[in-house]
Amino acid sequence: MMEKKYKRLGDILIEKGIITEDDLEYALKVQKETRKPIGEVLVELGFCTWQQIVKALAEQYEVGFFSEKPAIDPELNLNLKKELIEELRVIPIKEENGKVIVVTDNVYNLSLIKRRLKFLLSKDIEVFLVAPSVFDELLMDMNAEKKVDFDVSEELYREEVNEEEEVRIEELESEETPVVRLVNNILNHAIELEASDIHIEPMKGKNVIVRYRIDGVLKKVTEYPKPSHGSVVARIKIMSNLDITEKRIPQDGKFYLKVNNEQYDFRVSTMPSVNGEKVVLRILRVSQSNKKLEELGYSDYNFKRISELIKHPYGIILVTGPTGSGKSTTLVGIINSLNHEGVNIVTAEDPVEYTIEGVTQCQVNPEIGLTFARYLRAFLRQDPDIIMVGEIRDKETANLAIEASLTGHLVLSTLHTNTASGAVDRLLNMGIDPSLISSALIGVIGQRLVRKVCTKCAQKEKLDPEFESIARKLFPELEPYAYRAVGCDACNGTGYKGRTAINEVLIVNDELRYLINNRASIIEITKAAKNNGMRTLFEDGLYKVLNGETTIEEILRVTGGSNEE
Repeated sequence: MMEKKYKRLGDILIEKGIITEDDLEYALKVQKETRKPIGEVLVELGFCTWQQIVKALAEQYEVGFFSEKPAIDPELNLNLKKELIEELRVIPIKEENGKVIVVTDNVYNLSLIKRRLKFLLSKDIEVFLVAPSVFDELLMDMNAEKKVDFDVSEELYREEVNEEEEVRIEELESEETPVVRLVNNILNHAIELEASDIHIEPMKGKNVIVRYRIDGVLKKVTEYPKPSHGSVVARIKIMSNLDITEKRIPQDGKFYLKVNNEQYDFRVSTMPSVNGEKVVLRILRVSQSNKKLEELGYSDYNFKRISELIKHPYGIILVTGPTGSGKSTTLVGIINSLNHEGVNIVTAEDPVEYTIEGVTQCQVNPEIGLTFARYLRAFLRQDPDIIMVGEIRDKETANLAIEASLTGHLVLSTLHTNTASGAVDRLLNMGIDPSLISSALIGVIGQRLVRKVCTKCAQKEKLDPEFESIARKLFPELEPYAYRAVGCDACNGTGYKGRTAINEVLIVNDELRYLINNRASIIEITKAAKNNGMRTLFEDGLYKVLNGETTIEEILRVTGGSNEE
């Protein structure tokens, strides 16, 4: 049976007399410049309305449509993952006569929606079309409903607890106690808001502050009475298999939670302070360990450069940036892109954050002598093709990594430096011979994370004249427009939602090898790298600003400025 062929949107609208051929021709020219969907362009130009487009598409694809926002049945609970809803652009609104009624704004997903949802829900699916603006409103409403209300039980304030009183373990293992409910609430709320870290901080006053790091920025979410803090810390220690009687020294642990069929790993760090023990929990989503390089949000230009780098069979590739700049995620993405049955990949990490199937991962433990350097020596006897070292911290590790790369292995690692060029200077300061660096080093990926502007409330505006001249010089093919972060319910009033990477990719060529051999300055190395095609962090960030992914304020916050020579 031959698949039915559908007409293009423009042809349907011309057939119905809604637009003319001249209208469509002009709209296609605008679309080529703006790279927006043709429907959006036609509406912005005033040639038609979304209602006309939705009705025309619904007739063409033989599905129903809503011209206004439909109500979502509050009793409907299908437990579909947020990622699936956003990927397919589909929202279930009600169940009727044994069918699940869903809405979408993307006709190209119709067959995929029906197939996947029918498999997941074991029910027939009926799809209705809505305009993108209506879909976004529904999505915003749904996200708002999913937010967890923070309920710090009044019992915690009523209870007179002596902070030095011994914690009763049986009370912390029952799900019914106020403290256990509070800890569960803190963890679940962090997952709902997609926080990367939880900070539980006792202060000088009467209360303990709870803050989440969301999109790289800490934000206070609640507080609870200080007398309950000992019980809260003890509950987290029990979950992490830590010693609840030890309050004088820092401790590290971990535990796991499963929420909506998604596993989350919590890395726990406790630290004594003058006001009591501070607890920080890092949240890692296990599914992130499957991400490949192309899923990490690099600009096309840098993605191609990184893809060329990792094709080398041997040499060292370094990822640089401060703590929390996504270096580990980048290394995982590279490994996933290189991982297949024909290669032997081994890693030494501190800690092992993401578990990668098919890769031998080793946990560093300096207390028993299992350092990065010791693992590297062992790796060379394990017939590896690719070696990943979590971080090069000292001369011994650096020399062993170089030795491994010069004997036919591809070595991946990280360094704490501010720029890609600074990696060379850091290795020289460790005492590494410049001739070894120039022979082994094949590339450096400098990285930062910037917040993505919220697509629901961002406002388009002309780029500041200070940056317009730079934009026209670097990216003449792009219009000098930026977006302003406004703030709405979808982004909790911040104007930003999610994060993306900005990068500078230094590829070592003969000119750079000569400069490294002669101990050239960072400025000279940067200049040569730019001549060889490297975009600086600011330049890559500016490209993402022009593409509507982030704001100029965010790029300046993270990079500090244009660094123009």
